[in-house]
Amino acid sequence: MSSSCATLPHRLRTEWPTANKFSSIVKAQPYSECGLSRRDFATKGIVATGALVMPSTLLSQSAQGLERLPFKKDGYNFWTWRGHKIHYVEEEEGFPIVLIHGFGASAFHRRYNIPELAKKYKVYAVDLLGFGWSEKALVDYDALVWRDQVADFLKEIVKEPTILVGNR
Repeated sequence: MSSSCATLPHRLRTEWPTANKFSSIVKAQPYSECGLSRRDFATKGIVATGALVMPSTLLSQSAQGLERLPFKKDGYNFWTWRGHKIHYVEEEEGFPIVLIHGFGASAFHRRYNIPELAKKYKVYAVDLLGFGWSEKALVDYDALVWRDQVADFLKEIVKEPTILVGNR
């Protein structure tokens, strides 16, 4: 395993528009396997963000009329990580944003988000090992494997400070 690690803040702020007010603070337990502080984490080129919370009325609206990432039978880009073929999408230029899917999903699940974000940012969407067009390797899967994969993706592919966007 690599020596990469992550630190979550003691508090995560989620903003939810309700009657012209923004509210809701979610508490999270701090996690640090290697003692890296939040300041060190940000200044070493990695910035983490939380998921956007949207009212269910907005989620139920159709994606009709939105630009969509075209499906490519052979995928987009591939990177070899620890001997395994990893698929990722890379679109446009600007400050980078890396989209990480949740369980049972893939980079293509962000097919409506990628074109919109690519209007202002350089967007990466990576398929984690075992998902999407990435190799289904015979390894012991756990959160540490995907943590290391994302950390190495940032170092080897993105190569600059970025915003991470993910869900579980």
